[in-house]
Amino acid sequence: MMSILLAASAMALPTPEQCQAAALDPEAVLAQAVGLQGFIYGYPIVDMLKQQHAETHRVRPGQPVAAPVNTIAVYPGVLTPATQGELRAANSDTLYLNAWIDLSKGPVLLEVPDMAGRYYTLAFMDLYSKPHHLGTRTNGGKAARYALVGPSGGKVPKGYTPFPLPTDTAWMLGRVMVADPKDEAEAIRVSHAMAMKGERGPEVTDAAPLQPFNSLAYFVMLNRALRTLPAVPGEEALMASFDAAGFGPNASFDPAKLTPGQALGLGCAVKIGPQVISQRGFKPTQTTNGWLLSSAIADPGRNFLLRAEIARGGYVNEPRESIYPAAIADSSGQMLIGANRYRIRFAADAMPPVNAFWSITAYDSKTAQLTENPLRRYAIGDRTKGLRYGRDGSLEIVLSATPPPEGTENWLPVPAGAFHLVTRMYLPRAEALDGRYALPVVERIP
Repeated sequence: MMSILLAASAMALPTPEQCQAAALDPEAVLAQAVGLQGFIYGYPIVDMLKQQHAETHRVRPGQPVAAPVNTIAVYPGVLTPATQGELRAANSDTLYLNAWIDLSKGPVLLEVPDMAGRYYTLAFMDLYSKPHHLGTRTNGGKAARYALVGPSGGKVPKGYTPFPLPTDTAWMLGRVMVADPKDEAEAIRVSHAMAMKGERGPEVTDAAPLQPFNSLAYFVMLNRALRTLPAVPGEEALMASFDAAGFGPNASFDPAKLTPGQALGLGCAVKIGPQVISQRGFKPTQTTNGWLLSSAIADPGRNFLLRAEIARGGYVNEPRESIYPAAIADSSGQMLIGANRYRIRFAADAMPPVNAFWSITAYDSKTAQLTENPLRRYAIGDRTKGLRYGRDGSLEIVLSATPPPEGTENWLPVPAGAFHLVTRMYLPRAEALDGRYALPVVERIP
């Protein structure tokens, strides 16, 4: 399989001109049509497998975490622009924990300590990118023992609560609240107290990163995964079309055996796929005061385009765990640019309604990543020290790429170019989930 993957990686994608010419080749058109469906369907699967490789091997200098399968890796600190690695839209509110889990040989055991009131969540992403949570919301933060069980099954030991997952490969991304920089060491200590017991994977070694989105290696990796994943009821016809194209669950994909028309069509699908996902994937179900939110992001069902865009944008939690209203434009509809100045004003009785905490983070729009700033402040929220409140209890946040003349207490530094905002509301209350609560507008100011 590795030799096939390497061979596929060596095959460069077609140029835009070649893809335009392919419209006159019926074989290429058919391959591209089915291949584009496969690209959209398989995006989270391939993206997660790419990430699994990157986090169970050392693929670059300064890599923040790497650990064998079925082993928890605790990040060395709250993420910054220098330590975020390849994570997209990472938060700077919590300490991250990372683990890649293989349940094909039986249950993996997980023990968590009493968290003494500290908020945490462990999000287990199945290979389709759907989150499944354990943590403060589900167990009250008390000490607990779980047996993670996949489709391959296995015996659950006495004293462990079964926690079923729909795929044998899963990614655990844990989040442990850090109140402030002085609290970071204690968050790290309690995170290291979590224990995972299962058949340990190979030790971490140096390896080149995988680049499946740059070649037909995409379909090699997707085919390998589909051949092991349990069949999903209702997807039989879709899988049959993938089989006919050579990359479905009952096929063995070999790019060397493709006709020129098939190779061209599948290559064009990989070429155009990311653009289709980014431009057509996300459709908010709620837009209030310029803040965009989709209630379907945690469980998009058969909306494979939305599912792909969620994975491309950085994955999410279940809404009951946290929601992520995003803003890309100001109150006049103009895109957010760091050269301008903006403010967000919360009335005293209109702070984000949460049972845990909230924050607002700015990201570079091109990379969906944190950017450096002189304050080393990457988010602002109810745990930010030194905020100035109005006499009426209101809170006004100023956003700009350069320090505001009135002072930096309420300043959220933003990238110099195009940026977007994400508000995180951890354990949101009912009014935040059903739309009764509205975040205030992002207003441009002189």
